[in-house]
Amino acid sequence: MARGNKAVLSYSKQDDVSVVPLAGWKILPRVSDSLNNTVELTDSETINDSRLKTAGMVTSANAEGDIEVEMIKTAYDDLIAAAAGNEWTTATKTKTVVFGGDVVTKFAIEKNHKDIAQYHYWSGMRVNSFSLDIPESGFIGMTFGFMGGGYAASLAASAVTPTAAVTSPKATSLSVSDIKIDGVTTKGVSCVTAFSFELNNNIERQNCLGAGLYGSNFLEMMADMTGSLTLAYSKNTQSMLDKQLTGAPVKIEVTVKFPDGDTYVLTIFKAQISGDIPSGGNEILQAQLTYTVYADAPADAPTLKLITA
Repeated sequence: MARGNKAVLSYSKQDDVSVVPLAGWKILPRVSDSLNNTVELTDSETINDSRLKTAGMVTSANAEGDIEVEMIKTAYDDLIAAAAGNEWTTATKTKTVVFGGDVVTKFAIEKNHKDIAQYHYWSGMRVNSFSLDIPESGFIGMTFGFMGGGYAASLAASAVTPTAAVTSPKATSLSVSDIKIDGVTTKGVSCVTAFSFELNNNIERQNCLGAGLYGSNFLEMMADMTGSLTLAYSKNTQSMLDKQLTGAPVKIEVTVKFPDGDTYVLTIFKAQISGDIPSGGNEILQAQLTYTVYADAPADAPTLKLITA
């Protein structure tokens, strides 16, 4: 019988979805995953000399699913770049990725059920969605949503000698060293208790005749970037809520510091917010703000930086 803790995920970048990568495999540490292959069976409407239906036929299939992880420094940078649609650029002690680009990155992903020697192989997988969640208490989590162009079950491994997984340093809510709103720290001014960032690339599948079960093209449409902020209610919080009356932009900067001193800095240069005036009884009042990212110019696109101490 199979056990979830014996299943190992590995991935490799893939240029040609019809060719299994022979090298470049890396183990992908995860909390959970929902990678799957779903098949659409279309019923036949042919009437025969019976009240029973004749056999249906498979008409399409989807290779897709989510991978949920805990934030680990550099462990998921390949996937973050794929979600962003750009490559990381490197400067002195800093590397940066810009969200909303046009670079298409595809992956082969394999799940190895080691205890029963069963393998699942997905090809041409793209990162359609990405989310970052910082709770009030606990590990900082990330989720990558995949969709792609093929699947096969096998009794032999495709991921040969994958590179060992990076499992530290990790980050928790205590790793958040600062959250700035419009360039001003919220520490001692406004109390942020939770934060989230979500990206949806809105990839659409193009089904061309003759392309087979999984279609022939996957096209990134206009990207949606949204998120939320939970703040203790204060005058500063109300000043943010007032901005929804005019649609004035808000700049958000979140810094996550690892035990070794290195930091990730997520900068959202322009966002419009919405939210309600909090109500309640004998409790600490909090305001739930949602935001929508926009970019009037390429320089407005959100960035994620890894800064080395």
